[in-house]
Amino acid sequence: MPIAELFTRENIHSLPFPSTEDGEYARRYLIPLMSDDPQKYIRNVYNTQLMAAKVGETIIPITASDFHPQNTYTVSPYSHYVSYGAFEEVKHLNNKFAEIAVKFVMTPVSWYFRFAELDKVVFVNNYLLSTNLYPSVNSDQLSALSEALIRWYPDRAIVFRSVDQKKNPHIYETLEGLGYDLVLSRQVWYMDPVAALKTRQCKEDVRVLKKAGYDVVSGRDLSDEELHRAVELYNLLYLQKYSYYNPQFTFDLLKLAREQDILHMYGLKKNGKLNAIMGFFVRNGAMTQPLFGYDTSLPMEEGLYRLLTLVTLQEGVKRGLLVHASGGVGKFKKVRGGESVTEYNAVFTKHLPRRRQLPWKLIGRVSDAAIPYFKKMDF
Repeated sequence: MPIAELFTRENIHSLPFPSTEDGEYARRYLIPLMSDDPQKYIRNVYNTQLMAAKVGETIIPITASDFHPQNTYTVSPYSHYVSYGAFEEVKHLNNKFAEIAVKFVMTPVSWYFRFAELDKVVFVNNYLLSTNLYPSVNSDQLSALSEALIRWYPDRAIVFRSVDQKKNPHIYETLEGLGYDLVLSRQVWYMDPVAALKTRQCKEDVRVLKKAGYDVVSGRDLSDEELHRAVELYNLLYLQKYSYYNPQFTFDLLKLAREQDILHMYGLKKNGKLNAIMGFFVRNGAMTQPLFGYDTSLPMEEGLYRLLTLVTLQEGVKRGLLVHASGGVGKFKKVRGGESVTEYNAVFTKHLPRRRQLPWKLIGRVSDAAIPYFKKMDF
């Protein structure tokens, strides 16, 4: 059985990062965020300690969080399931009756979740991003890490983020075998970029890009001023249009991305002005783009969302990668060959008092009922 070791801000510089692609990425990403403060890079990370676990030759980031009402959902189950998942998502239905009903049901539930310390949690494989792709990790490593986490954190729920049965079925099966409960996180979409670019919709997207007059530019060539603009574009889409519980990226994060390749960024410029931005990272044969944004004040005819998606798929083809297209806009992704997959939080609470287990049992029951509906609606 491999040995699991924990590294904090105090001793992160003594961690022997493996000389692998994933190990080098972890070094470039984790040392700055742990040496400074995660809030310098992602503004709405509160009451959270970012750490790194080394198990065998694999580095896995870990966060230990406590409740804060404005926490991003990437470190807070309360923000994920209550603030964002219930109170904000229902607003997008444009149904006043549904909004009132959800508020009536969820208000006492939210009080209960706070009383039962739902947010007293350790998130595993958490880069503080919406999607956390897994490195190459085997069942023995997962078992060793799980045992160590329960020992290190006897008073916290242990939650592995971003678990699904498409890309890493052995992680799902191993954690389930170790007694973890698999509860709904969201529906996500995987896209085979080679197949996607053969669809009628993507062929039309290629024609739109040629006609639109946009230049595709590398993030490495963006000036500091353009990086500030990129933050603004992300905010317009992910914060102002969707939710402020999404990670609130800062200029410092995008500067780190440009200088250390923690995100491969591409922008769309017209007449010298940056109007759209995309940034992805690669892990274990897949890519995902946590940075995605465009000028929402421009006419829809500009097609900036579809053009950013096209650039993403083209990069996937160049690199021979599967595209993890995250959640949302399901119908758009489906007609471009996307496959809907249920993403789970794998939760272990058996070492906790019963009152601390019950909130997760409730979430599990609701998620069991919700999963068929989520699949049917192509979220």
